[in-house]
Amino acid sequence: MKNDGTRPNYLPDFRNPPLNEVVLGVQFSSPKGYQQVYAGEVWNLFRSEFPRAEEHPAIAPAFETFGLPSKGGQLDFATGASHDRFWFLRQSGDELIQFQQDRLLHNWRKVGDQTNPYPRFESMINRFHAELEQLQDYLNSLSPQKLSINQCEISYINHIAPEMGQIVKASDWLSFVRFSNSEPEDFSISFRERIRDDDGKPQGRLTCETTTGIKPDSSRIIVMKLTVRGAPKGTDIESALQFLTKGRELIVFRFAEVTTDTAHKKWGRVK
Repeated sequence: MKNDGTRPNYLPDFRNPPLNEVVLGVQFSSPKGYQQVYAGEVWNLFRSEFPRAEEHPAIAPAFETFGLPSKGGQLDFATGASHDRFWFLRQSGDELIQFQQDRLLHNWRKVGDQTNPYPRFESMINRFHAELEQLQDYLNSLSPQKLSINQCEISYINHIAPEMGQIVKASDWLSFVRFSNSEPEDFSISFRERIRDDDGKPQGRLTCETTTGIKPDSSRIIVMKLTVRGAPKGTDIESALQFLTKGRELIVFRFAEVTTDTAHKKWGRVK
């Protein structure tokens, strides 16, 4: 599924959205023949563009489930030897690949003076496609196999900040928040909704988490994280890309719905 680089005309669009980070990711069955000692070989697949590396604790397996008791939609099926999660970073740090034995993710984020431009989803999904293909080819060299993808996720993290010297007033930015008197010192609001496939069966969830936060300069902001997570129709890369593309559309529409017209004017909404 090669994206032609054209942004769909029917999606809401903003000239200056408050976007701070975007994450594309897949979770897959642990590949045959892979051991953590091979992590350096995986890094070599991407090292020319991502020359820096860091080690982090692994992310536990997570599944969106329906009709079963669950805590936050997560089930932990980890067995065998423990594995670390590796970050492969660009020199600038604005993009990174996260890899562990059952996950691959690609992050873009604001860094430095926060002026680095978002490369847009169309560019990110094409690059992520290429990275998945590279990883699959490498794993196939260890033992004949293809990635068996069981969950996909896409997150848009927004830092909503008032102009210098203004008070953070939630109702100016969020259409679903109304505090009757004074603004609270802080707040945390979240909701989840089911995503259904073409046959009407639950396929995943959209989650919106909105909280107050503090920037490094001690100014207050509203952090809104919108995530779509669930199972693709098939276990192959093509099905995963289709799920991520659908997830992006759901997130963009929901972001426009839960933010105010006043906010849209500040962010330069063009459609």
